[in-house]
Amino acid sequence: MLLQRSLLPLLPVLLLLAGQVPLAAARGGMRVDIDEETWPEVLTGGRWFIKFYAPWCDACRSLAPTWQNLAASEDLPRDVSIAQVDVTRNEALAGMFLVTGLPSLYVLHDGQFWQHSGDRSLPALLRYIQQAEYARLPPLPWYRVPTALHMRCLGRLIQAAVRLKKLHTHLVEERGLPSPLAYLVLALATLVSGLVAGLVLVCLCDLLSARRRHRQQEAAAVPGDAKGDSAKVDKPDEASGEDSDELAESPRPATSGQQVRKRGVRKETS
Repeated sequence: MLLQRSLLPLLPVLLLLAGQVPLAAARGGMRVDIDEETWPEVLTGGRWFIKFYAPWCDACRSLAPTWQNLAASEDLPRDVSIAQVDVTRNEALAGMFLVTGLPSLYVLHDGQFWQHSGDRSLPALLRYIQQAEYARLPPLPWYRVPTALHMRCLGRLIQAAVRLKKLHTHLVEERGLPSPLAYLVLALATLVSGLVAGLVLVCLCDLLSARRRHRQQEAAAVPGDAKGDSAKVDKPDEASGEDSDELAESPRPATSGQQVRKRGVRKETS
């Protein structure tokens, strides 16, 4: 029973390591490892202090104890989450932030991003996040915002380039191919995949345009038929109009009074 009580405070940490606790439940006073799958949850709100690091980086290893103590500090505001991103496993995230040096520290608050470039001692980092010193500085400009479309595309391109580099290393070191031959294989694979993707794109565009032309032809055919039907209906009206004109021009028969007058006129003249 005593052992269970002693392990109860460690239960969230154990569940987080097992991957069974949502990222939102691990906020505040706990270091969180962010990857590409959990990144959308980071954008849902709160304040995040994020470190980009690499396992082979000496400066990152030197900052690791300070970062852990910052996450465990009782003076840390409860709405602040201390997180870190391994750039060797999350190339797209590193590309989105345009990380050029390690370790790199960023603050995310209300959809805006700030890059920390000052003192990295524990008191300085704690004061930086407690007093919101980052808010006194301008955030990242619009063309550097990681959530922008062009930065996300840049992250994917950097991720593809890194994976191609890893594939080249695999072909050279494990498959024993010469480096120029490995580059040639990658170039041919890239060319073939581009041709296939272009062919698929052309087929899709042709299919969509054919459907659009078919719909336009159907839409153009319907008014034509209606016009022909209306013309057929109007023909009897035109014929009736001509008949009425002929009737108007034909002489009307004389009445009996007119006939008597005509006879009287004829007698007088005779």
